[in-house]
Amino acid sequence: MSKRKIQSYEFDGVLLGVVAILLVYGFLSLYSATFYVGDVLWHKQLVWIGISVVAGYAMFKIPYPVWQKLALLMMALNLLVLLVTVLFAKPSLGATRGLVDLSESTRDLGNLFGLGSSIQPGVTARLVSVIYIAAWLASKGDQLSNVRYGLFPFGVIIGLVAGLVMLQPDLSTALLIAVTGVAMFFFAGGDPIQIFFSLAIGGGTFGALAWNMPHARERLETYVQSLTDPEAMTYQVRRSVQAISQGGIFGEGLGNGRMKFGYLPVTWTDSIFAVVGEEGGLIACLLVLALFIVFAYRGYRVTLGTPDAFGSLVAFGITTMVLTEALMNVMVMTGLFPPTGTALPFFSYGGTQMLMTLSGVGLLLGVSRGRPKGDWDAALDRWWRDGRTRLSRSGRRTGFARHRA
Repeated sequence: MSKRKIQSYEFDGVLLGVVAILLVYGFLSLYSATFYVGDVLWHKQLVWIGISVVAGYAMFKIPYPVWQKLALLMMALNLLVLLVTVLFAKPSLGATRGLVDLSESTRDLGNLFGLGSSIQPGVTARLVSVIYIAAWLASKGDQLSNVRYGLFPFGVIIGLVAGLVMLQPDLSTALLIAVTGVAMFFFAGGDPIQIFFSLAIGGGTFGALAWNMPHARERLETYVQSLTDPEAMTYQVRRSVQAISQGGIFGEGLGNGRMKFGYLPVTWTDSIFAVVGEEGGLIACLLVLALFIVFAYRGYRVTLGTPDAFGSLVAFGITTMVLTEALMNVMVMTGLFPPTGTALPFFSYGGTQMLMTLSGVGLLLGVSRGRPKGDWDAALDRWWRDGRTRLSRSGRRTGFARHRA
């Protein structure tokens, strides 16, 4: 079989169309939220979108079983980079999230390429964790129900990655990594009772750690108080709710919002959904939510239509990764969840964020076109045969993937 025939599989065009709409609308919203402070932010975002589209296309073209082979190496490198970030990176606004700081001595280099000021390993850990956990779960099969081979090592994996991210500190990203990982474990066929107890233990540990961080404790206390007294909301959330309510049904019109002029903090990252609500009204908010719902439907449709365990699990993980982040951002901006600093995928400013999101989408689209047969599989097997990977063949099904047949 020729390589041309191998790569001629159809992919999910509807999913690609939804992502394109989200990307275009997100960029227009970012432009509207930042044009009054100059063109630097939206220029950089445009550059990162271009880079991310190329990366997503590469992820789409490379047969997805390759990432199963590279999962262990990717995770080891990401853990090393996370450790270096925690130990050696320079703090910025009370956190050490950026590995490469281009804001001082190398500012000119960063501005030359329009790439912003830093690379955030905590953000890259989300996609790397999805790939590694999918590969790890695909190798376990029926052993997932055994605490010794399933839940315990899985807890170590999640705890190690999320723990290093929390030390930056970046509680929201750590929480998203843990939630996505647990959802993948459940989907793969993990014992619900074990998952319940692990959630209780993990949730208690996370809560205790957050409570001992002054900034996190203040946010939690303020959020609990705001449940009975809306006036106790943080300034950002209160302004966000005000901006959305001022938009009414049809909004003020794109570019005509007023809350972004010094009233609404960080309009280009956390608060961009509030800008969408003010300028597009309830219609725009529902449209954005509907687009993410369609994204979730198509992503989980790819999950259920993929016959091998790794492909199914990685599609489930990427879809859940994007969906949980979007849901958390919207809930924070409407006062339904404690402030976290979570971005809105496809909308918020951020190079690493955009790169990981579109790379994940490219991989998801690659899974949607099916597993390559013939020459690609043979080449992969020959390439990896001497490595004696610990991962099982991805044709083996696990958990819910077994029961879909």
